[in-house]
Amino acid sequence: MGFSVSAGTAIILVAAFASVGMLYTTAYNGYEQVQDASDIEQETDLTALNTEIAITNISRNSTKNPDLVTVTAQNEGTNTLSVADTDLLVNGTYKSNVSYRITTNGQTLSAGDSGTDLWQPRESLTITLRENVSAPLGVKLVSETGVSTAEVGS
Repeated sequence: MGFSVSAGTAIILVAAFASVGMLYTTAYNGYEQVQDASDIEQETDLTALNTEIAITNISRNSTKNPDLVTVTAQNEGTNTLSVADTDLLVNGTYKSNVSYRITTNGQTLSAGDSGTDLWQPRESLTITLRENVSAPLGVKLVSETGVSTAEVGS
């Protein structure tokens, strides 16, 4: 009886140490994941704070069929934005059949799928859409960081 009690106690102690080791590893990994998520959230918030876009011009040529809608926006923030990740909504509807141009220092570059994807600070982005739309023309641009701007044109 003396040996079986000692052996049983030893087995229970070894199992307790193993379970504490597993518990510590699991808790520490969970803590690290929460810290990493917090760091990513802080980076995302900082990027959004440094993002600012402004619509500078909205025009609609209704003499063409379909209408030619042109929206020009300025990157007024300090972040470089992605042209492909900048979304256009016209009268509350997402538009994907658009073409992009970037204007910087008097030069115009093709943007989007057929050109550059970088919309640098102080550059203008011109988005062209060929679709019949109703007046008044409500336009909203949303950047990849979730920062948006909206204007109503004629």
